[in-house]
Amino acid sequence: MTKRQAYNTVALLQKEPFYYRNFGIWWWYIKAELKRNGFDKAQLYYLGDFTDPSVKEFYEGLTREQVEHEAWSYQYDHAVHSYNSNLARTPDGDPYLIHDQDVE
Repeated sequence: MTKRQAYNTVALLQKEPFYYRNFGIWWWYIKAELKRNGFDKAQLYYLGDFTDPSVKEFYEGLTREQVEHEAWSYQYDHAVHSYNSNLARTPDGDPYLIHDQDVE
């Protein structure tokens, strides 16, 4: 994630906190990348330490570029078709309930 992407993502999330749901299982990667890019709770109150280790299996074997591609693609599709819904899908097609305790 570039600094510009991180900045734009934080700006969007500041206006609409539940937008994080549009990243589905990829939110946890995005959240970590926002922190890696220097953002913290001062800019976005829910950049805490909560994560969901159950999705880690979907990241394994993928490069950072591949994970980012999956995250941005999922976010775009979800924002268009299921805006801010907490019901997501894993890459296997299984239902996944996105819930970040730092937000909700």
